[in-house]
Amino acid sequence: MKKNFAFLLFSLALLLTACSTDSTSTEETGNSEKSSGDSSYNIGVVLMSVSSEYWKMTMAGAKDAAEELGVNVEVLGPTEETKFEEQVKIVEDQISKGVDALVIAASLPEAMQPALSKAKEAEIPVVLIDANVESFEDKVTFIGTENYDAGKLAGEYAKEQFNLQDGDKVAIIRGQLGAKVHDERAGGFQDALKDLDIEFNIQDAQSDRVKAVNLMENILTSTPEIKLVFATSDDMALGAYKGLENSEKTDLPLIGFDGTPDGLNAVQDGFMQANIAQDPYNMGNTGVESAVSALKGEEVEERIDSGAKVITSENVEERIEKVNGYLNK
Repeated sequence: MKKNFAFLLFSLALLLTACSTDSTSTEETGNSEKSSGDSSYNIGVVLMSVSSEYWKMTMAGAKDAAEELGVNVEVLGPTEETKFEEQVKIVEDQISKGVDALVIAASLPEAMQPALSKAKEAEIPVVLIDANVESFEDKVTFIGTENYDAGKLAGEYAKEQFNLQDGDKVAIIRGQLGAKVHDERAGGFQDALKDLDIEFNIQDAQSDRVKAVNLMENILTSTPEIKLVFATSDDMALGAYKGLENSEKTDLPLIGFDGTPDGLNAVQDGFMQANIAQDPYNMGNTGVESAVSALKGEEVEERIDSGAKVITSENVEERIEKVNGYLNK
């Protein structure tokens, strides 16, 4: 009986050793797969918002790149661009979760800086899209529109098409003050008209369509002689149009910015005279591609221009077809 008991103990020891060996082998296989293939890469894509069509196009680009490259992508973001604190918390959660890389469109760059520093400490590569955080020097790359140049395109178009003169008054409805993206768009637009003595009425609608409606109505009440309206995002441009409609001023030229489906439809319907179209799909797509390249140790350009184009009634149908393809419409 003692012999049988000793044999039983010996068998149990062998079984435990085998289980321990299997566990170690599985862990090593997982590490091996991560170094030799892409399927185990987990990439967090954190956008300024997940509710607008602009960010849905960015999301589509990121997901298409993930499918093509065989990586796992989770796209996250607050419901509104102004909720930058919530966005920072989402990034911090992704860092705690241990993602392999991050693709981030920061709503408020200075607010995002501490979270980016945490990503650096955790050795998580960071790709920035749409809005740069210049103080964060350890990013893989920044992919986005040259917003100043794109704003200047809008100003040059306005100058050529609407015969602006010295002393004319122009309204700019923009995103939150301090947001670099909107600073650059508004600044480029103003600089394109700097040789004219234009009086600018600049209002902060915080990228909110409803606020833009109210601001547009207020502007028309205080400055009825406004000659043109430029909005630094399509949501605000569409809100501005509603304000123009409410005030029976739809004859005023309106220029939007983003190239979202709603914005393009507004150009097609004659509600907007022009739209400065970015390529958010390209930002999301190239963002994920760049993150994967960084994880593989491949070289990535420090700055990638995603492009911008003036859309008018002459080329809007072609652009709509392209965007519908992005969104599978």
